[in-house]
Amino acid sequence: MQAWQIHSYGDLSELQLTPARIPIIQNPNDVLVQVEAASINPVDKMIIGGYGKELLGFLRNYELEFPLTLGRDFAGVVIGKGQNVSNEIKVGDSVFGIIPPHKQGSLAETLLCCEETVCQKPNNISSVEAASIAYAAMTAWSALYLTGELLFRSTKHAVILVLGAAGGVGTAAVQILKSQGATVIAACSDDAVPLVRSLGADQVFDYRAQEYYENVAQAGIYDIILDCAKFGYQNVPNNWRYKRYVTLNSPLLLNSDHYGLFGGLIVSAKDVLISNIPKIIEGKTVRWGFVTPRKDGLNCIANLMRKQQLKAVIQKVFKFEEIPAAFETLSAGHLRGKIVIDFN
Repeated sequence: MQAWQIHSYGDLSELQLTPARIPIIQNPNDVLVQVEAASINPVDKMIIGGYGKELLGFLRNYELEFPLTLGRDFAGVVIGKGQNVSNEIKVGDSVFGIIPPHKQGSLAETLLCCEETVCQKPNNISSVEAASIAYAAMTAWSALYLTGELLFRSTKHAVILVLGAAGGVGTAAVQILKSQGATVIAACSDDAVPLVRSLGADQVFDYRAQEYYENVAQAGIYDIILDCAKFGYQNVPNNWRYKRYVTLNSPLLLNSDHYGLFGGLIVSAKDVLISNIPKIIEGKTVRWGFVTPRKDGLNCIANLMRKQQLKAVIQKVFKFEEIPAAFETLSAGHLRGKIVIDFN
């Protein structure tokens, strides 16, 4: 089979289309998938540059690092499975799912994943659409429902501020929240305001507008501020009232790269304390959100897609052989949705 891989860390020139062995089912919970579509995410480009190599290497049990296949989400057809995989997943089923960053990725004609990270694809969704939604929606769900604790609280009356609402995670977050009855206040650039409004956000503010900070302050008391824009808790104005600030820009992997695995964990723990101590007395907390592959999260995403309450927002679709151009588009930034690879 063919796969887009890197053989060392560096820039986009490291990305090569290379012959690779078809993965072999070794774990009884493994699922073998023939890939029909995948998407690329900012984390893929960061991994090319060596981002997270210390912590991700630890999670790989320091197995052979290269060649490393990129890609975090996919859609395709099951062509094999381990003996412990339930009957919910059968050979021949159309599925979609995600692959954690420490595993070999989805930019390959065939991939191996765990049953926990794959789900039946709704019939009303194409493979391209499913692949565009999976990782971004799972990231949004993890940040909101696990880190933000919505899994244990009522979403119906929650008020959520989404910063960076026009990107892949932001568009997914807005749709997931609105499907559950939350009030969503969103921030994005002026040219993306119509898109975010079309996804159902109750109020949308242009973050470049002069009155932006005051408008956000007046819009309400936020149960969660979801930061998909690397805004930073230290930049939140004092008159913004909130309970939980969830950022997707955790320093954990960078700290581990800089200080080593254990040094990075210590520095990161210190960062958590420093960011929270001044806030706790005000009834606020600062939290780091991570994508957490869970079956209940994937099932929730699939159900919303089936009901057309979570729709794909796609910037551009590339062919499998055009993946370097897809990464160039990703690198240019200011995306309005996802970059998707159609293998067919």
